[in-house]
Amino acid sequence: MILSEKIKEERNKKGYSQEKIAELVGVSRQAVTKWESGQTVPSMENLIALAGILEISLSELTSDVYAADTQGASNKVENRKGTIKLISAIILFIVGIMSVVIISNMSSLDIIRLTGVWIGSANLVRLGVQVGGGMAIFAAVVLFMLYVKSSEKS
Repeated sequence: MILSEKIKEERNKKGYSQEKIAELVGVSRQAVTKWESGQTVPSMENLIALAGILEISLSELTSDVYAADTQGASNKVENRKGTIKLISAIILFIVGIMSVVIISNMSSLDIIRLTGVWIGSANLVRLGVQVGGGMAIFAAVVLFMLYVKSSEKS
């Protein structure tokens, strides 16, 4: 429950009108209307006054608010994790494709010049890069699937 709902609920439990709350707190009725509609938030001084008038503790009045804020923060962290997974998947996919394409199109002499290995080992280098590229592509697919799965939960 958010603060605006809590204020309205507690006011109704006590049977107070918005005008009465406004009079007791020392604000306008429009201010109370804005608090209850969530357009504005009461100052700390007004929150303390409200808690006293409604005969509840300040922590009771605001405790659900902090819980809602914590849940919102948790959702933001999960969204960031999903975004990081998606970006990682895209980068891995691009690196994998590029490495496979570039090394597959190189001649053995190009690989020897690039790596400094002998001709017999050039094919092993090519194979290693292709396998590594394939693994990068596979990792990208897995990360993308995790991203999609986490998006479906939201």
